[in-house]
Amino acid sequence: MNSQCSVVAVEEDSNAGRFSAVAARLVEAACLARDGNCEAAKAQIARAMALLRGEPSAIPTNQRNIGQGPPELVRGLAAWQKRRLTTYLDAHLADPIRVSDLAKLLNLSRSHFSRAFRHTFGTSAHNYVTRHRIEASQALMLTTSEALCTIALRCGLSDQSHFTRVFRRIVGETPHVWRRTRAAEIEDRGTEPSRHQASRRRVSTLFSDPASHY
Repeated sequence: MNSQCSVVAVEEDSNAGRFSAVAARLVEAACLARDGNCEAAKAQIARAMALLRGEPSAIPTNQRNIGQGPPELVRGLAAWQKRRLTTYLDAHLADPIRVSDLAKLLNLSRSHFSRAFRHTFGTSAHNYVTRHRIEASQALMLTTSEALCTIALRCGLSDQSHFTRVFRRIVGETPHVWRRTRAAEIEDRGTEPSRHQASRRRVSTLFSDPASHY
C-alpha cells in the first residue's frame, strides 16, 4: 500500500510540474507572437502540446551529416519509453541525472539508448536533460516567487551563477531579465479587463447622462 501511495504521489508531482511547464511555454509563445516571431511561437506551442500528451518536449532535430555513407538503421524510442523518461526527469530534477541511469530505466545499453534518443529527439540525452531543467526553471519563475538560487537548486543546477550561464546560453537572456519581462507581460494582460470595464462605464455614463457632454 505504501509503495502504491508513493507511485501516486510521484505521478501527481510530475503532472503538476508538467502543467506548469505547459503554462511557461504558452506564455513564451504569446510573447514571441507579440514581437512578431511567429515561427518561434509555433515551436513553443508545439512543445506545450507535446508536454500535454505526456511526451518530452520536442527539440528541433540537428542537420544530419552528409556524404558519410548509408545511415545506420536506428529505431527511435516508443511512446511509453518517452513517457517513462518524462516521469523520471520530473521526479529527479534536483538530482544528478546520468545517461547510464536513463538507459537502465529503459533496460537498454548506454550506446543503444544514446543512438535511439538522438534518433528520436535530434540531440543528445545530456543536452536534452539540460534543456528540460531550464524549461522547469521557467515554469517555477512564472508560478512561484522563489529566489533564483532556490530555483537553480530545485532544477539540478549547482548554484545561481551556473544557472545564469546555462539559462543565457539556451534562452538568450538572463533568468532575472526573463522573469521580469514575463511577469510584466502577465500583469499587463491581467489589467486589460479592468481597463476595458472602466472604458465601458465612461461610455455608458455619456449616453445615460446627456449633461455630461457639456
